[in-house]
Amino acid sequence: MTDTPIPGGAPRPSSSSPSAAGFVREATAADLDAIGRVHAAAMLASLRAAHAAAHEVPLPPGVEAMVAAPVIAAGWEQAVVAPPSPAHRVFVAVGEGGEVAGLIGLAPSPDGTDAAGDAGDAVGVGVDGVGRGLEITALGVAPERQRRGHGSRLLAAATDRARAQGADVLLVWAVRGDESLTGFLRGAGLKRTESFRRLPVGQGVIEDCWAAVL
Repeated sequence: MTDTPIPGGAPRPSSSSPSAAGFVREATAADLDAIGRVHAAAMLASLRAAHAAAHEVPLPPGVEAMVAAPVIAAGWEQAVVAPPSPAHRVFVAVGEGGEVAGLIGLAPSPDGTDAAGDAGDAVGVGVDGVGRGLEITALGVAPERQRRGHGSRLLAAATDRARAQGADVLLVWAVRGDESLTGFLRGAGLKRTESFRRLPVGQGVIEDCWAAVL
């Protein structure tokens, strides 16, 4: 991934214009297998980093076995094939060879005004200054295809979609200890809020909520 600022109108790469490095488009049913592989690989890399940072031991093999590409792909089917609302979208990053190199999912924030308020506080805007939030439900680039601009293009596409849907806040949950992901979010202009949640993964990991006011 790269550290290109996205929210707030800063310069950023085009999300949809093809280039030598790749481009972003909406996902289709034909992408599901590739989405499963890419998301599983990115999720495992993130959880391994978070678990090692928190406990100084590897992620248990049983947990790794549960993060299987076919299961992940099945979990994305409805969002890709029959999204429940116009705000639900899945985009894929396409590499120079036409392969799916990354993905990003977008959905209305289930946390409502509390999450929006935390986001506003994090970026210096009062709760009255923010309203509807959209959440990035997943953001991942295949480990072997990182640092080629795919992450920035995916985030640009999600930001454009969020603005088109009238969102004021963009939210994403990221596991604590994955410095690659959190460094990318920080470099892209998102800030960590005070909201966090504990996940029963292995000996436990923590997810922090990151946000940007659009």
